[in-house]
Amino acid sequence: MVTKLCLTNICGHVSTVTAEVGDDGMTTIVNIDTTCEKIKKWGTTFTFPMENMMTPCNTTFQENEKNGKLTPTCFIPTVILNAVWIENGMMSKNLAQKEGVANIECLE
Repeated sequence: MVTKLCLTNICGHVSTVTAEVGDDGMTTIVNIDTTCEKIKKWGTTFTFPMENMMTPCNTTFQENEKNGKLTPTCFIPTVILNAVWIENGMMSKNLAQKEGVANIECLE
């Protein structure tokens, strides 16, 4: 099974996050295809260990921070966590597909 989520961010960049459980069943392989140079520098391919799935400020993201910094408002870490959780059965893929879009709307 593969989970693929797309982020069109307020900054105008588009990123596609692909998550697939590794052969060992204890890691998830994450790949990011993006138009954002900051995300490209931060990291676009990495292994996400199962023990990091429950910690928002996890080791995987801290390791990526050594390569490049994201702005505090960047949604890519949240999209990665959602993709990893869906891929590992911790969130409903059917519900995500049914709802389709999660958005933040600027009202004023």
